[in-house]
Amino acid sequence: MSSPPTEPFADLHIPKSRKRGDTRSLLPSSYDPDTDAMPELPVPEASPSLYTKERLVQSLVYAESYLKRRDISPRSELFMQLYKDELKDALTAETTEQRENHAIMVMAEERLIQDKGFLRPLESAERAELEDQLLQLRELQYLIRYGDYMKIIPTRLRLHASKIKSENWQLISGNNYWSRIGMTLKEEEEASKKAALVGGNVRMPTTAAIYTACNDLGITEELALWSIQGYGKRNSEVHRDLNEMKREGAFAMLALILCADRDDLSSTFSLIKSETDITHLREIIQSEIETWFEDTSENPNKPGAWVPSIALRQIHKDAVQKAKQPSKDEVKQANIAKSQMKSAEKAARQKEASTGTSSLAGKKRIASTQEPRGSERERQERTRQQRFKILAQKCQLEDELKRMNRELALLDENDVPLDEHGSEDYIP
Repeated sequence: MSSPPTEPFADLHIPKSRKRGDTRSLLPSSYDPDTDAMPELPVPEASPSLYTKERLVQSLVYAESYLKRRDISPRSELFMQLYKDELKDALTAETTEQRENHAIMVMAEERLIQDKGFLRPLESAERAELEDQLLQLRELQYLIRYGDYMKIIPTRLRLHASKIKSENWQLISGNNYWSRIGMTLKEEEEASKKAALVGGNVRMPTTAAIYTACNDLGITEELALWSIQGYGKRNSEVHRDLNEMKREGAFAMLALILCADRDDLSSTFSLIKSETDITHLREIIQSEIETWFEDTSENPNKPGAWVPSIALRQIHKDAVQKAKQPSKDEVKQANIAKSQMKSAEKAARQKEASTGTSSLAGKKRIASTQEPRGSERERQERTRQQRFKILAQKCQLEDELKRMNRELALLDENDVPLDEHGSEDYIP
């Protein structure tokens, strides 16, 4: 468990570092990257100890050459990339024990290639596309089945940060989507990598908020970041929130998605859905396109040429205006402060009245014997003016409280639960 992030973590200075090398530096000088000739698949060794550096380089040449093939299937490409990465780790191992540990995986992968023979070229481009779609389907099935497990850690982080109001807690509060938080974390990570190459400062406030909650709850940062990215990806795949794109002004992305969803209906789902289903859904999508964009009839298949409608721009404008208004928490805190001030003023008036009643007789006697009649009238006038001043302040505070209550009611009226948009669960 790493130490808790300190405040400077959100604004780090990263020194310049060297860029990591790739496998090209591990290939022999005789390797020709431009040739299409395929070397023979090395025969799996009988023991991990037989995988010398020269033997590993021989396998790396084969993997590098195979990955350049145009007829490689998506499944084969994924497996061969894992095979190549394992070879790289074995060649860069610092000790013999580490190299042999990686060699165990290399040996198993080479035996799988030999026995299963699934790295042979595909029969057609249609078969390659089908395998790619099957892989995507399996990925979606995985996200749907295990998405709720990935949600557990982000939920705990969000609730804890919101409860203790830690620094930058708003960045991971319920007002932000986990898919967007995941994108922000990636952007901060990329910024830190660039800063590592050239040196300089980089801001990482969202990462800092995550690390603070992790330290408080005893959760490893690696597990937290993995869960956030997985749950965010699940939400972006399962819950496509078009309304959020409208509010954020992502008009180009919205046009691309609507066009692709409409055009892919027949080609992607014709085997599992009836023509009636496809026709009805296409009609709904086309209605959305015509509602939120103009010039679609002249360029039906060119979403880049579509012009956002006035209604779509107004949705974005209203969302920007609403974001400038005080949040519910701010209005609530202001109301509490006003109530406390009002209570303090009331207590002070009661105390003053009590003190004035107990000494009223004595004050009258002193006034009758020591003060002339004109001084008594001046004192009463000052008291009356002071009372009017206090009443005026009270009226102003009451008017301000009514105004803020109206704003709060307006926010409650316009507040739509996220589930109504088909998006991720709302967690305050």
